[in-house]
Amino acid sequence: MDTASVSEPKMPDSPAFPHRRWKDHPVPGVDFPDATTFTSDPNWMRIACEALAVRLDKQIDLLAGIDIGGLGFAGALALQNGLGFIDIRKVGSIRADVVRSLAANYELGNGIALSKGQALDGRQVAIIDDCLMTGGTALATAQLLRRLGARCTHALFVFELEGLGGRERLAQGGLAVHTLQKLPPAEPE
Repeated sequence: MDTASVSEPKMPDSPAFPHRRWKDHPVPGVDFPDATTFTSDPNWMRIACEALAVRLDKQIDLLAGIDIGGLGFAGALALQNGLGFIDIRKVGSIRADVVRSLAANYELGNGIALSKGQALDGRQVAIIDDCLMTGGTALATAQLLRRLGARCTHALFVFELEGLGGRERLAQGGLAVHTLQKLPPAEPE
């Protein structure tokens, strides 16, 4: 089945998640939506995790949370849904002697890494992160997981910044994209 053509299940509209925007971050003209303004509130965190859980394919048995924004969501979703969890780390945030494999990601500068000891062969893995922008980090994650034997066909995000090409890039890379809230790349003045 062509995962790039998989559409999201019909769902009631997700609420507008409270967030602040970091002006001109990570580049001028892009204002990053910071989810930490609602993750400390148990009600908002529950709403987000329930909305993400509905979008999980039934075949998924492992969640890969991307450092740093996706880690909390992936851990919470794994617990809530009886799934496994691994963390995808930015190079430099993990000791070199515990790194299993690396994948280049020029948007992050140094790439991403996965700890040794992960049983990935044949596992169905979904990527979780807080925000989809250009898709570079999620695509590098999928490529790394696939290289290590995982089947990775879905990526879930709380926010998506429109017009930056992330959704299209991930679809070209064979990933079905699911987001809870779409936002313009810059907050209106």
